[in-house]
Amino acid sequence: MSAQMSTASTPMMEVSIARLGDGEPLVYLHDVLFDLVSSDGVPPVLLETLARSFGVVAPALPGFRDVKEIASFQSVGDYVLLLRDLFNKLGLQRPHVVGTGLGGWLAAELAVFYPEQLGTLTLVNSFGLRVEDHPTARFFDAAAPNALGGRKEIRELLFMSPDAAPGKDLLPDFPDDVTNERFFAQVHAASRIGWQPPAFYDPHLLGRLERISVPTHVVWAEGNKVVDLAHAHAFEMGIADAQLTVIDGAGYAIAVEQPEALASAITTFLDKNGTPSKASASNSS
Repeated sequence: MSAQMSTASTPMMEVSIARLGDGEPLVYLHDVLFDLVSSDGVPPVLLETLARSFGVVAPALPGFRDVKEIASFQSVGDYVLLLRDLFNKLGLQRPHVVGTGLGGWLAAELAVFYPEQLGTLTLVNSFGLRVEDHPTARFFDAAAPNALGGRKEIRELLFMSPDAAPGKDLLPDFPDDVTNERFFAQVHAASRIGWQPPAFYDPHLLGRLERISVPTHVVWAEGNKVVDLAHAHAFEMGIADAQLTVIDGAGYAIAVEQPEALASAITTFLDKNGTPSKASASNSS
């Protein structure tokens, strides 16, 4: 399945959009690595699976297609305004919103300030919170170039099984130039709001979670070493009636380690909080 690629004009920038599947709209906000639809329309397995049940809309966040895009983005608030403008431009009426890691942080912020824009909220291994005694791992240190070569440190941080597929395939010790450039371009794009302290969190977000008023699903990997389960429980407790699902057999990079299990968890929750998905409807007929 290939995604249909297009662009949408907003007051802040031109946004690259990937669409695949049909059904209830589901906006997917990607993470730093692994789950961005390629520029030629090749989707990750997770989105291909979700597209069997939903109409997936997957925008590229600022800097992930062209690093120059991040020049005018100074704060998390700028990203939230971009998403609001984008939803309005695309005519999205309270879609399901799923965000992973960095995308989850932005989805939570959007739900705090503009809850009327969302139908449901799903947060997967999300950044965004400062949790006492459970600091976010030093992602950029692990991602830094290694003079001796190798990507073992970042694989061990992101994957449950760092020396097996898919970790070793996605982060080989000695990647080709194209793979290496793409990796550091994406890390650079994320650094716009993730590098400077507070790193990968908003000191105000935890206290604002009570403003989120849409059905919310918090999905976490049992082996997440980047933002551990304490962060999942903080989201769960901070958002009224939030539901928590913990998935075994994956680390932080759950979107590529366990894409089918993650898609199943997302779909099961959304079936209970919207029109049943196409897959559920066909199974019940």
